[in-house]
Amino acid sequence: MNAKTLSAFTPLLLQLVSICSAAERVPWTSSKIHGSPEPPSPYRVERAFPKITFEKPMDVAVIPGTDRLVVSTLKGELFSLANDDGCEKADFFGDVRKFHPEAADSFAFTFHPRFAENRFVFVWLNLDGRGKKNRDDGTLIVRFRVTEENPPQIDIASGKTIYSWMSGGHNGGGLRFGPDGMLYVAAGDTADPDPPDPRATGQDIGDVLASVQRIDVDHPDAGRAYGIPKDNPFVTTPGARGEVWAYGFRNPWRLAFDQKNGALWVGDVGWELWEMIDRVERGGNYGWSITEGGKQEVRPDRVRGPSPILPPTFVHSHKEAASVTGGEVYYGKKLPELDGHYLYGDWQLGTFWALRDGKSTELCRSNLEPIVFGVAPDGEIITADYANGGLWRFARNPDAGKVSQFPRRLSESGLFADVKKQTPAPGVVPFKTHAPRWADHATSERWLALPGNENITLAKKELGVIGLGRWVFPDDAVLAKTYTLETERGNPATTRKVETQIMHFDGIQWAAYSYRWNDAQTDAELVLADGADATFDIKDPAEPSGALRQPWHFFARAECLRCHNMWNNFTPGFSTAELDRKFIAAAGDPLELLQRLNLPPEEPKVADPHDANADLEIRARSYLHTNCATCHRFGGGGSVPSRLTIDTPLADARLIDVKPVQGDLGIPNARIIAPGDPYRSVLLYRMATAGRGHMPYLGGKLIDDRGLLLVRDWIASMKRDGEPITGSPLACAFGIIDGTLKGPARAQAISTGAALTDPMQRELFARFLPESQRRKVLGPDIQADSLLALTGDAARGKTLFTAICAACHRAGDAGIDFGPELTHIAAKYERPKLLEQILQPAKIIEPQWHLATVALKKGDTLSGFIAARTASEITLKLAGGESRKIPADQIEKATTTAISLMPEGLLQSLTVQEAADLLAFVSSLQ
Repeated sequence: MNAKTLSAFTPLLLQLVSICSAAERVPWTSSKIHGSPEPPSPYRVERAFPKITFEKPMDVAVIPGTDRLVVSTLKGELFSLANDDGCEKADFFGDVRKFHPEAADSFAFTFHPRFAENRFVFVWLNLDGRGKKNRDDGTLIVRFRVTEENPPQIDIASGKTIYSWMSGGHNGGGLRFGPDGMLYVAAGDTADPDPPDPRATGQDIGDVLASVQRIDVDHPDAGRAYGIPKDNPFVTTPGARGEVWAYGFRNPWRLAFDQKNGALWVGDVGWELWEMIDRVERGGNYGWSITEGGKQEVRPDRVRGPSPILPPTFVHSHKEAASVTGGEVYYGKKLPELDGHYLYGDWQLGTFWALRDGKSTELCRSNLEPIVFGVAPDGEIITADYANGGLWRFARNPDAGKVSQFPRRLSESGLFADVKKQTPAPGVVPFKTHAPRWADHATSERWLALPGNENITLAKKELGVIGLGRWVFPDDAVLAKTYTLETERGNPATTRKVETQIMHFDGIQWAAYSYRWNDAQTDAELVLADGADATFDIKDPAEPSGALRQPWHFFARAECLRCHNMWNNFTPGFSTAELDRKFIAAAGDPLELLQRLNLPPEEPKVADPHDANADLEIRARSYLHTNCATCHRFGGGGSVPSRLTIDTPLADARLIDVKPVQGDLGIPNARIIAPGDPYRSVLLYRMATAGRGHMPYLGGKLIDDRGLLLVRDWIASMKRDGEPITGSPLACAFGIIDGTLKGPARAQAISTGAALTDPMQRELFARFLPESQRRKVLGPDIQADSLLALTGDAARGKTLFTAICAACHRAGDAGIDFGPELTHIAAKYERPKLLEQILQPAKIIEPQWHLATVALKKGDTLSGFIAARTASEITLKLAGGESRKIPADQIEKATTTAISLMPEGLLQSLTVQEAADLLAFVSSLQ
């Protein structure tokens, strides 16, 4: 909901609130869900200068040689104050917007190291770049003099622009002098979050974006107000900007130097999955936008910078972080155990950590928005809260060491009047969603519990990770869901409770917990943080043997937060789009209940996927929204750029007729969704396979045949060009699922399909075999010594090679000439070394097999291997065996990188004998 919509909605909301107060709901007073199962944090934040508040503070620093602090605000006003908690008023220090008529705001400032001599302060000033995207000179570093009066002020008339660069989007935000006297500036890629790095500037040192720059403000070069130090790493690199000190950052938010050893620390705000802390080296390349955090590939096809990609010092996943704020190294006196630790935080979640020797420890959680860290005159680290304007410092938590009272049994939670019967306590409201997530045949019941008479409200401004117009839950709000499973499919009398999941908002963050039901079905025990696994014996007439042992995974708490994330307000399912209003009506008048809960009375967008009366496209998209969109949405962390949220227009969803970026899975002319041709659609394959590549990645592992047929029928209903694929393995598998194949034809299809050599095709059929006949594959935990001890059959191994490896390698008369020729590979490597090469393809990469990336002047990018290079052209070997000659005058840039195109995990979907057979064949290639 945008600001305009919220404004229009406000009168209705006020009317609903009025009705709420007139017809109060039953309060929930029995809650025992408070805090966390973990011990209280060892530290806490406490208010410094409690009588003083700033409007959107942005930076803080000490005036050198004094005990006065200066705080700057977003709108460019700066204030100074004495380092005394009793201080009642901050003194005006300056309004830097007066320097430039188009000045909009300010991100940072820093004092010259010889301030006592020259009285210089350097201020980061943004012009109206956010209104005029990517203005070439939209970000300025301006030098001012500070007066010697008491209290001091900035002399605006003394201002001089020292440095400028492009503004817009991720502008970065770091300005500090190093111990060498040079000024270091952190700049972002100037882009919006999506698509990632559209200028491909992350690896381009021909500009100063996405980099940390180092300039000399005391010795300007001719024609400039600053100098470029001669020892900067890229001064002599052709086409490079000499100011660049390090590069490959997305949005470096705050940099700082260790006061004792001079190390440079940067917090880099991540994209979809990771937040990064970097100890920055001279000339370092930190990966953006080739990778995010060295963990997730983003644009591996892009041209790389001139230096190798370095891993971050530490990364936080988006399970525990959302927007990192770089910090400071602690050398204070109050907390000596933190001496030498780098203290930093998360702007959106309010969490603080201490990092040393590669290990990060959580200090505490808060409801602050830490925008910057600074060092007070006494050496203590302080942070500024952007949301509410206060300054804070760290202290020991007096509750540390106390035993948590968090309920260890579901019966202790206060959610249920009768836990065995699942009768909710007074004030606990049941609800349903139109499209429950597929959970391996389990069904669920859901409840909402708000403490006392508290209500859900709408955010009238951004509140940390809660965006404008989002629902805001009260402290100690709870959402609960119990999964039940029939131990005999189709027989409700055999239903047993398996798990109750709880989402709890502690007033600062959402947390996820699982309770595992006992065999007596009388109560459920809290599952440990790392999760657990169980297996249930299920009678199922659809299984070839009539029964199976069904695995069940109790997700780790961190795994839960992969789906319950900030992008869906941490409450997928409980949203205007998804709530089943007809079910809520069973608890009373629907409008009255929604009014009491403060929920907007809007119609849901999601439909029951299996309601034959609903529109086919809405049904299919509702299914995908529920089962896939937690990852495949903006910020969800899906490694493909598709958007499966139902409110994304289909034309913008990057689905229809789009080539897959994670492989074609052996499907000819594959598309994510091929209109009118379901069996060329990779999305459908990933839903249908039980093997490697199955989706959803987190969630049900069994195949939902009803969901498959729904999505297939939707794809088939689309207008298509040309004739669809028939007779493919995927089409054959659907013939088994929908009953088209019957009797002997069905049995033959299963037998033939399950015997296919290509594991990507074979795994479509394995689930139709009796469990006792299914292959036991290696999986990710491969023991090299055990594999080497087996004797393989080279003839069978050649067949496997043809199915798995021949798309990239030639061996004798088999395969394609793309990757390394393997006809005599065993003459070069002994058997253990060959296995190591298969298991760890990136460990040894000879120079001629480094990945080549060629950027063309017309904007295209090609990747492959350089077969030949002359002054006039490059011959590039492309996947599939094609070679292309590219004239030099068409090439913008060509780089090579020591990266392997051979996928890791190649053996995971093979049995141990099949892996031994493949190794035997490769070992025979003398």
